[in-house]
Amino acid sequence: MKKEPPVYRNEEICDIINRMPTHFGKWVAIAVVIFTLLLLTFGWAIKYPDVVSGQITINSSTAPIKLVAGSSGKITLSHIRPQDTVCENSYLAIIQNPANTEDVQKINSLLSQIASKRANPQLWIDTFPENVSLGELNLKYFSFLTAAKNIRNYEQENTYEQQIKNLKEYINWQNILIRQINSDTLTTREKLDMLDKWLKRKNTLYQKDMITEKEYDDLKTEYLNTCSEHQQLQKSITTIHIQIAEAEGKLNLLKTEKAEKEQQMSLELISSYNDLLDNIKSWEQKYVLKAPMNGRVEFLKFLTDNQFIQAGEEIFSIVPEKNTILGQMLLLASGAGKVEKASPVIIKLDNYPYMEYGSVDGLVSSISLVTKAEQIANTHIETYLITIKLPRGLTTNYGKKLDFRYEIKGSAEIIVNDRRLIERLFDNLKYRIN
Repeated sequence: MKKEPPVYRNEEICDIINRMPTHFGKWVAIAVVIFTLLLLTFGWAIKYPDVVSGQITINSSTAPIKLVAGSSGKITLSHIRPQDTVCENSYLAIIQNPANTEDVQKINSLLSQIASKRANPQLWIDTFPENVSLGELNLKYFSFLTAAKNIRNYEQENTYEQQIKNLKEYINWQNILIRQINSDTLTTREKLDMLDKWLKRKNTLYQKDMITEKEYDDLKTEYLNTCSEHQQLQKSITTIHIQIAEAEGKLNLLKTEKAEKEQQMSLELISSYNDLLDNIKSWEQKYVLKAPMNGRVEFLKFLTDNQFIQAGEEIFSIVPEKNTILGQMLLLASGAGKVEKASPVIIKLDNYPYMEYGSVDGLVSSISLVTKAEQIANTHIETYLITIKLPRGLTTNYGKKLDFRYEIKGSAEIIVNDRRLIERLFDNLKYRIN
């Protein structure tokens, strides 16, 4: 094995190697160190948030209600215009029908007023008119009137009450008579006892011929008459007790008949009352477009009086007067783990360009507990439903208040956390190394 020849360096090279760095080299090294420190400092100081993006729909907690025509016919508007404020149960339009609308409304109002007075029709029956035009409701209305008048006439005639009163008075007088007869019976009993004693004594005297036969017979006759009177009084008491029992039986029967009669008439009244109310509701559903709540009315088509409309046609929409605006967005399951309640949200609406109007601030209100499968391009993905509340409504960060239109679409960015720039650099390095 050959040995390599030794390497000989000349003096100039050795001098360069052993010589100290120049001032330029020192400044370069210092600059590199300072740059590195500044880079680390800025990487630690600079933070910017992670966001989870998705599409959002701005809606209200109470959706508008569309009113649909229940029948075909000519329509009559109730002096309303688009976006007028309407009250709950107010008539917006009437579809042509045989009934007089004012008569139906009057009867419906009277029915609501007497709901607490049905037990005494005398107080309200006269307030109901008989000369009305209710179309298909006429039969139900007059059945109700008949039932109410039957109760009023029954209470005015007072037939059962008078009979019951007479029987009670009869029973009372019979009881008084019994007390009088009992008193007479007690008197005759005492008289019989006394006569019995005298008769025994007289009999002894008569046997000894100390009194005449006539005296003895007179006393005996008086005793027998008193005995007969006593027996007759007892029979009278028995007869009166029987009569009282019969009267009490009639009284109980009358009370039962009275209760059954009143119950029957009351049921007829209640049944006809509810039947009339149900038919009025059916009539309203068929011919009346009525506001289901307070709010603003929107016309879903151009309408004029006497315009013909078809059954099932959407005519009006009622927008709630007071409502809570909220946002809903579907978030992919892969990014939902970062999202927490009260996480801030930046919302940009499609109808209002972001650069001109700004963004709307929101907060995560709730996160669904289970996922929902959504089909996108023949692929099913799992999503969570996120509800977002809007503390400032639709007022943007530019101070502009946006008009609310139902189902406004847009995009939303949920800010999940703030991370330092250096953390992100190291995370990327770890990711690339791994």
